[in-house]
Amino acid sequence: MARIASRYMPKYKAGKPSYIGMVIFFLTLIAAAIYSTSFLVILTTIIVAAVVLVYANQPKYEKHFKKLLKTRKDKSICEFAKEFDRKSVDTWIIRATYEQVQNALDLKYAFPLIGSDRLIDDLLLDGDDIDLDLVEEISQRTNRTLEDIESNPLMGKVYTVKDLVLFFNHQPQSKTHNI
Repeated sequence: MARIASRYMPKYKAGKPSYIGMVIFFLTLIAAAIYSTSFLVILTTIIVAAVVLVYANQPKYEKHFKKLLKTRKDKSICEFAKEFDRKSVDTWIIRATYEQVQNALDLKYAFPLIGSDRLIDDLLLDGDDIDLDLVEEISQRTNRTLEDIESNPLMGKVYTVKDLVLFFNHQPQSKTHNI
């Protein structure tokens, strides 16, 4: 059976939070508030400070990407894909990585990526967001398993978008099919 083109691959579908997990989360918050009202005041202060810091850094964040954008005027996923040997690298991985990294940037426009973009230093992604969200999203869209990642030759060596594509290319396909 021929594999369908990557442009028709399904989008990432976020899992719904479990009812029990949500109940436990809210009960924990209520217990913490009852236990100590000063804790609630401190927690509220921390949350407000974090929100203020995020909004204060937003212009700097957008300025960083607009500066990078000037060097990539005519770039698209096509140029990104040309950086890979499509006979040995799964095109689904190329597309899913490109699209999910763009989504992780949380910009108001589609930012053109290049393989040498460093995930943390150039794209300003958080390491935890990469490990916990981005990897899961790419795994789901490409039908690549995250089992036995310790044996992947790129484990601990993923610094760029290209490294991320090649990392997933080394991961085996899941036995369950999402298509």
